[in-house]
Amino acid sequence: MKRKLTAIFLSSAIVLTVGISVAYYNTKTFGFDENAKIFSYDKEKFSFLDFNIYYKDVEDFIAETRTYIPDKPTIISANTHYNVVGR
Repeated sequence: MKRKLTAIFLSSAIVLTVGISVAYYNTKTFGFDENAKIFSYDKEKFSFLDFNIYYKDVEDFIAETRTYIPDKPTIISANTHYNVVGR
């Protein structure tokens, strides 16, 4: 059952993303711009729809979050055996 729900949510997210991209492309080409691009990249940034994400900003974000992420992961196991006495 969990796999079916995961597949349904994943396919719904894909359909939603494709629908938004098609609507963006149609609106952009018909109204404003003849050369609309959904995804593009160059040496300093990549763009998705009208959002520009700069590589330098991503590097700064990763450098900031490294201070909060531990070097060694902690694993908590649920495989503990308890001896029940008295029954």
